[in-house]
Amino acid sequence: MFKIPDVDLLEQIYKGATVRLAPKDEESATITFYTGVADGSITSPQLFNIFINALLRMLTVTAQNKDISHRLQIGKDQKGDNQRDEDGYQFNNIGFIDDISIFADTPEGMQKLLNVVQELTAWFGMQINVKKTYLLVIDNDKKRREQEPAPLLTINGETLQAMNLDDACRYLGYSGTGNGDMPERNQGSGQAKDHCST
Repeated sequence: MFKIPDVDLLEQIYKGATVRLAPKDEESATITFYTGVADGSITSPQLFNIFINALLRMLTVTAQNKDISHRLQIGKDQKGDNQRDEDGYQFNNIGFIDDISIFADTPEGMQKLLNVVQELTAWFGMQINVKKTYLLVIDNDKKRREQEPAPLLTINGETLQAMNLDDACRYLGYSGTGNGDMPERNQGSGQAKDHCST
């Protein structure tokens, strides 16, 4: 049905699956699975891994196809001018379990990536907690950053909250601000917001 091997396999495994509260008790009612997975099954994290990996890959492919960059690359000397070198890999997302940061060098590029997140999560039947999603504009020109308002970006019809220049954003235990400050904020100040989308 989905033409995704792992999903199709799981669908066949669960097709017509039943369970009893007391397996050897004939008087126990037989329950047929229509949604969800068996209690304690490792299928739940497996399904989430399928989703999250698909999302991260879609973000990468979208950035490549629509030429959305942010000038960050691994596996290559950063002094080179060719950011598409075969020996390097340009990334636009960092994911750890259900925390994701995405990167783009323009508001238009970021909105295109947010649209990918919106479409894929809707297709999978998942929801984004917009209240825990933040926009962090990074610019080493503090004067320009202070004068220019943060772009208005949306997901699921809601505008993302833009962080102030000196607000700290915490991701995987490390905090940073839009002007690039990090060390002092990582000493347990407790002032950082927990999740960021940049």
